[in-house]
Amino acid sequence: MDNRLKDIQQGTLTESRLNSDFLFWLKTKGPNYLLVAMLVLCGFMGLNWWENRVMQARDSAWSEFLSAQTPLELIEVANKNAGTDSISQLATLNAADAYMMSLQMNKRFDREAGAADAALTPDMRVEYLAEAARLYAKVASEGSTTIGPASLLTVSALFGQAAVAETKNDPTQAGLLLTQAKELAAKTYPHLATVADNRKQSLPELTKVRDMPPRPVDQNTSMDASASTQNVLMPVNATTDATNSAPMPIRVTPIETAPVSTPSTEPAAPASPK
Repeated sequence: MDNRLKDIQQGTLTESRLNSDFLFWLKTKGPNYLLVAMLVLCGFMGLNWWENRVMQARDSAWSEFLSAQTPLELIEVANKNAGTDSISQLATLNAADAYMMSLQMNKRFDREAGAADAALTPDMRVEYLAEAARLYAKVASEGSTTIGPASLLTVSALFGQAAVAETKNDPTQAGLLLTQAKELAAKTYPHLATVADNRKQSLPELTKVRDMPPRPVDQNTSMDASASTQNVLMPVNATTDATNSAPMPIRVTPIETAPVSTPSTEPAAPASPK
């Protein structure tokens, strides 16, 4: 009986000592461990918040890029989202393409199709071409120059720069740019390399393009529309004299054909009565 009471008392003292040690640990080291746990939890929650914010910012940037219509809006999107994916390069490239499209269609991007001032003026054509060249050069300088998928934007920018050179009637510069595009796209995008090679081979055709000279107005020419001896002015595709900047025209006179005389038919004599 005494041994049992001793065991109970010993157990009670052990539990009391453990409780005292635990309380002492909570008082001395417990707050430190609790602070570390709270910091880890806060860090985990902050990381999740940051990831959600970055994802929302990326979604917003792509939405702005897809909704942009004019070159000015695309340039604003490019400047605003410089570090988000490839939105900056894509927006800049699309802005340059929009300027070139306006030049091809001879239509301002900030006017309706039926507006009286929708056509481009000569000063606007120069401005649009210069802006397109600047934007293409920016994408080409900032893009990847190594073989791989990241070089697609650079190849597209080189194609755009070649188009600007072709518009300026500079086949030499266009050929150099197309050669760069072909070499960069040879392994990753062989189809684009073929397109670049085909465009380079067609560059000599630029030298054959000549403006149609205006038809001269002869004040002494008769206004009779039935006259068939009018001279027709046509351009020559052959190489012109080096001293002349404009193509030499030739006059082609249509061959006059004699009018076909219609044989006259005499009325038949009346039959004599029997």
